[in-house]
Amino acid sequence: MRMALAMVGVFLTSCGSPAPSSSATPPQTGTAIATRPTAASSAPSAMAQLATAESRYGRILVDGSGRTLYLFDIERDPTPRCYDACAVSWPPLLATTASTTDPLLNQTSIAVSPRNNDSQQLTYNGHPLYYYVGDRNVGDIKCQAVIEFGGGWYVVDSRGNKITAR
Repeated sequence: MRMALAMVGVFLTSCGSPAPSSSATPPQTGTAIATRPTAASSAPSAMAQLATAESRYGRILVDGSGRTLYLFDIERDPTPRCYDACAVSWPPLLATTASTTDPLLNQTSIAVSPRNNDSQQLTYNGHPLYYYVGDRNVGDIKCQAVIEFGGGWYVVDSRGNKITAR
């Protein structure tokens, strides 16, 4: 119980503080088939759409609905390492496949990796992709460049690299 309370405390102080948030401008093209994740579930999709959107961090990777996507920097290969409490705070983008019509993205960089529960997680340039549970609206970026669950969480540029700006 103490550990659970400690994790909630870390979560609230890391990204739940009333610090100013940033927004990304939703993409103008593409339709999303992926469903919006919540802390309770990350509903998988057969197909997801990736795009880019302008933000205060520059152009970033988003899903087809304009929701910000993040990478976890301890994942140095396509194997997801965020499970349990981590996946509640950082729901994975679950899909069996994805595509893009965004000319800034490389279709060959889009792939999927198996998770330990037989679902599949979308990757871009070898990085498993995640949402942040506190990003409630399209374009929200409320947890950029923070350390949680043993690693850093960062928005992703169009080449699939982390953006380290705070």
